[in-house]
Parts: sequence; structure tokens; C-alpha cells
Amino acid sequence: MSQVPELGESNPGVVAAVPASLPSLATVAGLVLFNQVFNVGATTGFALSGRADSTGLFLLWQAVGSAFGLGAQVTFAGLVRFLSLRVANAIGIGLAFVSAQIFGAFVFFHEPFAPVQWIGTALVFAGILLIALGG
Repeated sequence: MSQVPELGESNPGVVAAVPASLPSLATVAGLVLFNQVFNVGATTGFALSGRADSTGLFLLWQAVGSAFGLGAQVTFAGLVRFLSLRVANAIGIGLAFVSAQIFGAFVFFHEPFAPVQWIGTALVFAGILLIALGG
């Protein structure tokens, strides 16, 4: 019978995050960029499915959102390979929230943003970064 290791014990088959070195910085930057593109694509696809006026369009946009969502999950897994989980979460959740607000809501859907909403978006991201990076 297999036992689940306690926190702090080694997990067979699970490797620690690889420290970012000069060659991997480009990889991390690429993963961050693609993660944001995939997150915005997923959010936009699912939003378009919610606004669809037919079952066919609803299913199409669900499929598009799901494909982008898979890309977001794969790039997130790549980020965790090179960064700590909390930093990857700050990027995959915090930065994705900001990207979805700016590109999804503001750019693609032309939703108006009051200055206080821009400030709130920045504060949400800053708060998530403080949680992720705070020691």
C-alpha cells in the first residue's frame, strides 16, 4: 500500500523548480507571454460563448475558449518548472486578471473603464504580487 509523503519529504517523480539561469530567462519570458495570450484567449472565447445567439456558436466559442485554456494550463505547468508555485500563480492568476481586463474587456469588447477601475485593476495585481513575493 502506497503512502503519501508528508510535507517536506521527497516526492518520487516530482522535481524541484529549476533555478532561472540566463538561458532559461528567455524561456520564462516566452512562457509568461504565451500564458497571458492563452489566458486572454480563453477569457474572450468563453465571454463570446456567453453572448452567442445560437447553440452552434455557443459550442464553437466554448471549444475555442477550451483550446486556449489548455494552452494556459500547459504554459502554467512550464512556469512552475522554472519558478516557485507562488510566483507562477502571481503570473497565471494576477497578471492574467490584468491582461483579461485590459485586452479582453477594454480592447476586444470596448467596455468603458473609469479611472477608479484602472486603479482597482492595478491594485489587485499589486496585491497578488505582494502575496506571492512577500517573504
